[in-house]
Amino acid sequence: MKTLSQGDRRAVVLGGAVVIAGVLLLRVLPWAVQNVRVDLVDLRERSALVARAHLDLASVTDLRDSAATLTQALVVLAPRLLTGSTAPEAGADLSERINLAVSRSQGKLERLDPVSDSGSAGRLRRAAAHVAFESDIRGFAAFLRAVEGGDAALTVSQVRVVAPDPGSPERQPELLKIEVTVVGWYIGMRERAAS
Repeated sequence: MKTLSQGDRRAVVLGGAVVIAGVLLLRVLPWAVQNVRVDLVDLRERSALVARAHLDLASVTDLRDSAATLTQALVVLAPRLLTGSTAPEAGADLSERINLAVSRSQGKLERLDPVSDSGSAGRLRRAAAHVAFESDIRGFAAFLRAVEGGDAALTVSQVRVVAPDPGSPERQPELLKIEVTVVGWYIGMRERAAS
């Protein structure tokens, strides 16, 4: 076997070093740089997530205060809501209150129909009823006072008033045909999570 001379050994070592350097520069270094870039992006995203979590945790006391304020407002509002936790129950309570307002205003009830209403705000749901009755102008004013000034938070959303015989020679109060839609709110049942 022939031994390599000092110059040949240097050439082999130098060639090997060049090949290793070429592999490192052309293959390993770009791969390492790419991995560092990906890791930096990941680190920035995680830092932003941690910062958002810190902000959310800092606002927990504000949320607690808001929940307490909403709870107090609901406790104050609760007596003014319709009873029942479903649309038929609340509709029955609304119908009863409307019927009472018509009778107290010396009106003659002709029709009382529930109206489907999909209005909601959180767990608060809206119930509505359409009522038709006859009364004079004083009775109509008394009905409006009874509905909007009563113990429940009711509002009149639509009104239609017709005077069937405006030129009547009789000395009686004019009889009006009145149609109104009355709206009230109730607390609906919690919706169950789908399993």
